[in-house]
This record gives sequence, structure tokens and C-alpha cells, in this order.
Amino acid sequence: MRLFLIGFMGCGKTYTGSRLAKQLNYPFVDLDDYIEAQTGKSISQLFDQEGEDGFRIIEKQALREMANYDEVVVSCGGGTPCFFDNMEWMKKHGKTIFLDLPPKLLEKRLIQGLEKRPLIKDLNKKGALLSFIASKLSDRIPFYHRADIIFNPDNETLPPWIALEHWILYG
Repeated sequence: MRLFLIGFMGCGKTYTGSRLAKQLNYPFVDLDDYIEAQTGKSISQLFDQEGEDGFRIIEKQALREMANYDEVVVSCGGGTPCFFDNMEWMKKHGKTIFLDLPPKLLEKRLIQGLEKRPLIKDLNKKGALLSFIASKLSDRIPFYHRADIIFNPDNETLPPWIALEHWILYG
């Protein structure tokens, strides 16, 4: 089974996905890391050189390459499900899991590493990051809510990867 973790940047897709993959004994792929390995360029460089539109084309191709895995946990970029037919493709080829966190918690998590994320690297003025998160999230929520599972890791008493494994295996 292919599992695609989606959600806004900072929601814990890589953290949760890597641990879920270990629990399930599946390989783990962070789509951004995969793209960087394939292109030899950082995501920031790709955004700078190709623009967001060019990056999204590269991202779509990388996502399609996940069909080469029968069993895998994939941590997608925050915008991955929102472009082309990526969400439909993921749902057709696996199970989609939306890690749903509120904007204030996303802001708290993202404020530490602004420089590593091309879309938010310049949002260091008070309130700018939270405003950006709220705006982008409202655009992306319709895509995220089409996921097979909507999961708030902050509401769980178990570690999120264990709770997710239970949901996936037992419904």
C-alpha cells in the first residue's frame, strides 16, 4: 500500500511519516528530498531558477515515480495535492492522509526555520507568517479535505505514527 501524507508545511509529515514507515516496515520517501536528489538542486534553488510553476512540474513527475513502489510512505510537499491532478492520482494509487493542525500551531513550528522554506523565507515581520498561513491554508483546505483520512496529530494521546498505523490497519 502507498501512503501519502499531505498537509501544510510544518504539520509533521516528515517526522510522522518516517516513524510510520518504520512501524509498517515500509520505505520512507520525503518528496522534497527525493526531488533534490534527482535534480542535484535544493528546493530553494529550484524555486529561484524555475519559479513555482516550473517546480510544480518537477514535483508532479517525482510524485508519479512513487508508482515504482508497491509499499511506501511518502511525505508530500504542502502544495503537492493542490496542483495538476496530483490529489486524484494519489487517491487512485494509494491512501491519502491529511495531517491537520491549526494555523497558530503551524506558525509556532515554522517560525524557527523560515530560511529553509522558499515560500515563507521573507515572512519575519510580526503577524506576516500567521497571515500567510491562514491565507494559503484557506486555498489548500479544499484539496486537503479530500484525503482518505483527516488526522490531527495534536489531539492524539498516542504518538501520531502509532495512532495512524492503527487507523490504517484497523479502520
